Amino acid sequence: MKRKRWAAALVAAATVIVSSGGGPVRAAPSTPDDIYAALGIDRVVGDYVVMVDVSGSMNGDRYATVKRSLTAFFAALAPEDQVTLVPFADRAQARTQPAGRAPGQLVAKLPRVADGQHTDIGAAIEKTIDVLERPGAPALATVVLLTDGQHEPPAGSPYPFTQGYQWNQLARKAKELPQQSVTAYAIPLAGRTGAPLLKKAFPSARVLQPAAIDRLTAALEQPKAEARAAKARSLLAGDLTKGIQVAWPDDAIGAGHSEVAVTLTSTTAHVPLTVDRLAVTSTNPDLTVRAPATPVSLAPGKSATVPISVDWDAGPRRAAPLSTVRGTTTLALTGEVGSPWAATMTRDLRMTFRPALTGATTARDLSAQRCSIWYWIAGGVLLLALLALLRSWRARRLVPALTGSLRVRTPAGTEHHVALRGRKVRLTAGTSGLPGAGEVSAMRPSLGATRTDLVIQYSRDGSVAGRTVVTCAPGATVRAGGATFTWEGVPAPRGEQAVAP
Repeated sequence: MKRKRWAAALVAAATVIVSSGGGPVRAAPSTPDDIYAALGIDRVVGDYVVMVDVSGSMNGDRYATVKRSLTAFFAALAPEDQVTLVPFADRAQARTQPAGRAPGQLVAKLPRVADGQHTDIGAAIEKTIDVLERPGAPALATVVLLTDGQHEPPAGSPYPFTQGYQWNQLARKAKELPQQSVTAYAIPLAGRTGAPLLKKAFPSARVLQPAAIDRLTAALEQPKAEARAAKARSLLAGDLTKGIQVAWPDDAIGAGHSEVAVTLTSTTAHVPLTVDRLAVTSTNPDLTVRAPATPVSLAPGKSATVPISVDWDAGPRRAAPLSTVRGTTTLALTGEVGSPWAATMTRDLRMTFRPALTGATTARDLSAQRCSIWYWIAGGVLLLALLALLRSWRARRLVPALTGSLRVRTPAGTEHHVALRGRKVRLTAGTSGLPGAGEVSAMRPSLGATRTDLVIQYSRDGSVAGRTVVTCAPGATVRAGGATFTWEGVPAPRGEQAVAP
């Protein structure tokens, strides 16, 4: 099919993605048909006005070939496209309808035979402009003139010559057309024709080389291709100034290793984007920053998160509690941004697309505690533990372990021996034969003292208020609550003698 051959001829070699970094990134290229399919250009309604010479010179095989070629031309249009046929000879007529799915029905609107006596090209152009001025006409229009003859108007035509006031009026009206784009083609079907007159109303009209009638279908490929390209350009025009928006998080950067999640968002509506060779720089020499080497692909309007690795040497630890080191840095993200559509847009659609990164630079705060409160809390806990150990040692030093035994004589005259172990011994009827209650412990007068005495507390009736407290030296005997207590089994301090009972 000729359309496929035409599309194949437009395939670019490799897509060169123009980027903020200035170098090329290789990506799989997209053909025009790939782009048209992605854009859905068949949903963009186009307006086609085809002027067909139906004078007598066209009759026969030439006219039959024109009809066959137009049938193929209309078959390639989207069903919603508007088609107006303007057959002209002595006068020009017009009829507009959707292209639909039966191109033969459109061609059937032409006269059965070409038998006009004149060729009024001016009248055909005037009718074409009237069609383009109709209310609700699509914004993208394509005009095609097919003729094999010179301009030979009938008597009374407003266009008796090939120039003059009426031709100037045609040019003015064409210039004031509201369409976004009007592309005009003149296709001469013989060596010398009036086809170039189309340029009087549409100065940018392209006059193709005289087409042999058997090659008319191929000649019609150019306006068809340009119409499709115009549809694509109308959709892509808004993306030409778009690119990738960079969003940095607001959090301050801390000491050591961290990752900053940077969001890349495509701002295009239709064009897919890629970004490669990402790199990031910092103005602070204490920071080491790295960007991932993996390329990022973004569908139109979509986002992706890129982790930026940051290592900050915030300096040595400090003694002051909650000491904080602060600083600033400017981070700049760079990358080669482009699209797999870029080469085709440049070569085939004649559009310049240079997407870039925006918002790629940010000022960031640096904040790091160089002496955490937890270190001080740990130090405090350690200090309390040491104090507790010291207190325990002091208590053990001032209240040493008991040694020896205690001989107890009750008020009734019976004697009992109580073994002294640990740091406190209770005096009960079972252990000492004494009524009531009491207890025995050891005591030093100071931390440095070597002398140890017994402290005996005894209450005959067992009450705290009735307790008697006495001190007993080693080997001495003391009395409390009618009972006699003798500390035995330990040597008496030097220079002292035991007290006899």
